[in-house]
Parts: sequence; C-alpha cells; structure tokens
Amino acid sequence: MDLTNTGQRAAHPAAKPTIQLPDNERKRPLPLAELPRICQKSTITLRPDDLGIKDKLRQDRRYLTPTWQDAYKSIRANTEGVNGRIKGHHIDIGDPMNRLAHGRVAQTLLAALMVCLANQHILLSWRQVHDRTEEPVPQDPTTPDEHDPAPPKADSRPPPRE
Repeated sequence: MDLTNTGQRAAHPAAKPTIQLPDNERKRPLPLAELPRICQKSTITLRPDDLGIKDKLRQDRRYLTPTWQDAYKSIRANTEGVNGRIKGHHIDIGDPMNRLAHGRVAQTLLAALMVCLANQHILLSWRQVHDRTEEPVPQDPTTPDEHDPAPPKADSRPPPRE
C-alpha cells in the first residue's frame, strides 16, 4: 500500500472506524427492538466517570458558556494568531511550492523548520518592540565635516515587520 496516496489509505479496512458485522447480520439487520439499547438512540450521555482512563480529556466547563470563554478565549486567540503567522504570506506553510522536497519525511522536516522559522520571527519582532534600551545620545559640540567619508553610526534597530 502506498502511504502517500490518500485514497488508498482511506480505502484500507484498518482506516475505517467501523465494526465488521457477520454476513447474516449484515444481510438481514435486526429489528430496532432487538438491538442493544445504545444502538436504539441517536445520542448518548456520558457521566464524568464513564470515560475511565480517558477522563483526563474531558472539559469541566460547558462549551461556549461564559466560564468556558473566560478560560479558553485567550488561549484560542493565541493559537489562531500563531496559525495565522505560520500560514501568512512571509512563511506560508500551506503553500506546497514552499516545500518542494518529495516524501513524507522530507515534508515533515521542512514543515518543522518552517515552524521554527516562524517562532524566530515572532521572537525577533517581540525583541524589537520590548528590548529597546534607551541610551543617552552623546552631545558632540563640534559639527561634523561635510565631506567626512565615514557613514553615521546606526544606533537603532529597524521597525518590526508585521
């Protein structure tokens, strides 16, 4: 099986989240009244302890309630902001032309390097805004010569890129 082919991966029986029924049940399904109770409902309710070992994945706050928004709104905004920078026009991780190597491993490594580059851009722009040290400008009483071949010193950083 070619793992890079999405159609072949999706068509493989191991990729389908279904239970294979015996032939006699598949050809002649049971009447609704004979099905187990869980198969008769369109929805189910899970209590806090019903998940067992997966209970740690449960959220304690109901989705989109004010307490949920207070807890997760800033985290979601931060995540979406980082995703926007990674998919933005400077790096554009979604454009396949930016990672032309063949193979899944090469694509994964290039995507990881692009995320690292995005993190470097974020850190650099933060430093350009927050790490400015205000140094006093030396007062030179003499006026510089108009024909001085030395260029002036650059004591500042360029503005951050947005």
